[in-house]
Amino acid sequence: MASTQTDESSGSAVRKTRFVATSGSSQEGADTPERMEPAGRLRKPTLAAGLSMGVGALLCFVLSAGISDGQSAVRGTAAPEVSSLQEQIRITEAKTAALPKADDAERGLTAALTAAGQVAKLQNDYRYLTPNLAANGGKLDPATSQSTLRNLIPYFAPSVHQGDLGPWYLLAGDKDVPAGVGIPMSFDSGFEWAGQVPYLVNDDGTIAVTWLAMETRTGAGEKPAVLAWARADYDLVRNAFVNIQTGTTATGEALEQKVKAP
Repeated sequence: MASTQTDESSGSAVRKTRFVATSGSSQEGADTPERMEPAGRLRKPTLAAGLSMGVGALLCFVLSAGISDGQSAVRGTAAPEVSSLQEQIRITEAKTAALPKADDAERGLTAALTAAGQVAKLQNDYRYLTPNLAANGGKLDPATSQSTLRNLIPYFAPSVHQGDLGPWYLLAGDKDVPAGVGIPMSFDSGFEWAGQVPYLVNDDGTIAVTWLAMETRTGAGEKPAVLAWARADYDLVRNAFVNIQTGTTATGEALEQKVKAP
C-alpha cells in the first residue's frame, strides 16, 4: 500500500511516497520494487518499430474502408471515423520521425547510466555527515555539505531546486561512527545508493532513471531491503536530470536519521 505526501517547503513541491507493508510477514513485497533490468546490458529502444507497425496497420484499415488516391467516397458515419484515423496516422508519423536514431538512443542510455552512477556516488558521500548531524539535533550544517551539493548541481537542470539535492536518505545507525576526521575512508555504512540500468528512451527525448538505497548488512540468507528510492528523467537535449521525486519504504522510515531544516 502506498501513501503520497507533498512537501512544499523551500518554495518547491516535491512528491514523496512511502510504501507501507500490509502484513508484517511480507517485507519483501512491501519494500522491494519491481525487478530491474540486469546491470551491464542495455536494450535498444523498440518504440520506433512499434509506432511504424501501428502506422501500417492504421493505413491498411483506412485503405480497406475504400480510400484510394481520393477517388472513392466514404459514406455515412464512416467519414468521421476515417478522418480520425487519418489524424492518428499523421500524429504517429510525426512521433516516429521525432524519435532518436538507434545509435543516438544507445549513446543516450549510456550517458544516463553514467550520470546516474555519479549521482549515486555523491549521495553516498553524504553518509559521512550522519554523526555530525545526529550530534547537532538532526540539523544539517550547510558548510559541511556544500562540497557534495556543488558537485551534484551540474547533473541536474536549473529547474530542480537545490534543496532537493541534499541527502536523500541517511541511516540512524551510522550516527555511532566517530565524527569528524575520525571517520575512516573504508567507512561501511549500513546502506548504499545505486543507480538502476535504464532501458528505454521515451518519445519526448527523456530516459526514466531510478536510484535505490539498499541495505548492505544482512543476516545469512536474508535479502537486502530497499530503504529509500529516488526517480528522475534524464533529458537528452539538456544532458541533465529533471522532475526528481524521492521517498522511503516502511522499513527505511523506521531506520532513518531524520534531517531537519537548518
